[in-house]
Amino acid sequence: MPENRMPTQGIQRRDVIAAERVRLALKLRAGGLTYDQVAAQAGYDSRGSAYKAVQRELQRNVGKDVEEMRREELHMLNQLHAEMWLLAMDRKNTYRTYAVDRVLSISERKCKLMGLDVKADEMQVNQNYTKRIVLEVSEVSA
Repeated sequence: MPENRMPTQGIQRRDVIAAERVRLALKLRAGGLTYDQVAAQAGYDSRGSAYKAVQRELQRNVGKDVEEMRREELHMLNQLHAEMWLLAMDRKNTYRTYAVDRVLSISERKCKLMGLDVKADEMQVNQNYTKRIVLEVSEVSA
């Protein structure tokens, strides 16, 4: 091998092993194992190194996974809403008021998840702030 070339095959292999190990650590931690147990089973030197690896990977993937989690949560809420809606609309159902309460709670959660519960005055403040920025930028450009 020429002197000025780096051995990349060993580095790539190590990266693959590290990725597999952190994937296992995430799975074990999600399964409820302690960091001591995760370290022992995933091959980390200590619980601290297992903790750091898990937290680093979570930080790396949180942004990507948030939208997917939001979609899944919304899907689940829609299913619950549909089931409770049928019970709430059934006049023969003696627990109808409970179902109505659940429908309202699910609707509140959906609105919160989707960001629909913005107060009118907060919306006005945001609009004014955006207009001010646009005006200031256009004044600077002129």
